[in-house]
Amino acid sequence: MESFFLNYQIILLILSSYLLGSIPFGYLIFKLKKKSDIREFGSGNIGATNVNRLLGKKLGILTLILDFSKTFAITLLIFRFYGSDLGSICGLFSIIGHVFPLWLKFKGGKGVASFLGLLFVISWPLSIFFCLVWMIAVKALKYSGAAAIISLVLVILLFKMILHIQFSYNTLLWIPGTQYEFNIITLLSALILLKHYSNIISFFKK
Repeated sequence: MESFFLNYQIILLILSSYLLGSIPFGYLIFKLKKKSDIREFGSGNIGATNVNRLLGKKLGILTLILDFSKTFAITLLIFRFYGSDLGSICGLFSIIGHVFPLWLKFKGGKGVASFLGLLFVISWPLSIFFCLVWMIAVKALKYSGAAAIISLVLVILLFKMILHIQFSYNTLLWIPGTQYEFNIITLLSALILLKHYSNIISFFKK
């Protein structure tokens, strides 16, 4: 009976994470402001970049913060009370909710801001590295999609390298992150890169 309730509780936590992650803040902000569907304008995406392009920097930043916070909050909460493994899984499902929201017929954002919310809980140094790489890449390339792709790839490589150094040389132990969390981050990176497929194609055509 205890096992049943434990499994039932886990399912509820995962479902709650998905539903929270699937709140389409960019869509809602645009709807309130323009009374229209943001997916019919700009890039057709519900994320912060398209909101910024269509409504300006302030609402773009607000969308970014909200998309970051919904995954950050649920992941941090479950990390604290249930441990990092379940916390990572719930963070994963929060991002899946953002990318495939029930409310928008499973057509959502690309997940970068929500991904950063999970990464910040798992390893704050890696999240800072991600942000620095993204800012440098945006400034150099003037293309946020390409910057996100570069940041994702470099974070995965750095995460793997840090885990190797920690295991082989027993150093850099102050940097948080486990192999299990690396697997979750790698899986999510693959999903987000697939969502950026059109950006990748257009970038290499330039």
